[in-house]
Amino acid sequence: MVISTVLGKIISIFIIMAVGIICYKLDIIDNHAKDKLSQLSTWIVCPMLIFMSFQMAYDGELLKKMGIVFVLAILSFVVSIILANIFLKEKEGYDLAVERFGVIFTNCGFIGIPLGNALFGNIGVIYATLFVATFHIFCWTYGISILDKGKFQLKKIINPCLIAVCLGILCFIFQIKLPSNIGYALSSISDMNTPLAMLISGVVMAQLDLKATLKKLAKGRLLFVILLRGLISPAVFAFMLRFMPIDEQMRIVSAMTAACPTGAFTITLSILYGRDDHYGTEILCMSTLLSIVTIPLCMMIAG
Repeated sequence: MVISTVLGKIISIFIIMAVGIICYKLDIIDNHAKDKLSQLSTWIVCPMLIFMSFQMAYDGELLKKMGIVFVLAILSFVVSIILANIFLKEKEGYDLAVERFGVIFTNCGFIGIPLGNALFGNIGVIYATLFVATFHIFCWTYGISILDKGKFQLKKIINPCLIAVCLGILCFIFQIKLPSNIGYALSSISDMNTPLAMLISGVVMAQLDLKATLKKLAKGRLLFVILLRGLISPAVFAFMLRFMPIDEQMRIVSAMTAACPTGAFTITLSILYGRDDHYGTEILCMSTLLSIVTIPLCMMIAG
């Protein structure tokens, strides 16, 4: 039942992405609009969703489970880091830093949170949010050291999503409830998260030279990177989850979030640090297409 629900939600997400592709082709959304929508999603809408997910009655057992999921999130990134370093080596014509970054850092915010919300409501959002928080900790430390060796931006760990996590947890623990009218307004904004994120992803995919990408895919290297991100790494983590004494919600959301495709930061940070952002776009788009199969598969492996 859970797998069929996930598959249905993934199909729905891809339909919204298709609308984004059409919007780009018809010049309804151009690159300037895409950048502005990305800022709106990252800095406003997603933090709203995260914060509002904590507006629930206090539950000490849930707080303990959140701690466990946070440890699981760290473990999932460690597994990806180890596998990326073992299996990906320097090869002429391919940007190794972009490959490793793309394998390690997922689209857990854009895809993981909406799927968590669709599956288990606020609980699903909270669990997926802990993966997003872990993402930012690893991204702005280890991730930057991959793209720009020896450097990282510790100050960027402090961002709207992480602030929303901290404020949300405080409100949850001390039971600080928003007035109903304010809560309704913020919830309405947070409801934009999935369609907005998927429209943006569709615009990114619309700019891909599919013919050239398929040729590169046939050479094997790009295909292996995509499989390492979407199947091999999350499958190893999902298999580990089978033997952990955790409940189904924690297991399913953890496996699902770890199996998310390559994140958009692979493109934006590749541009910032002078890496091959076109290659990053290919990895992102092809891993996103593959995720319609790999996310449910990894969830099945987790049991």
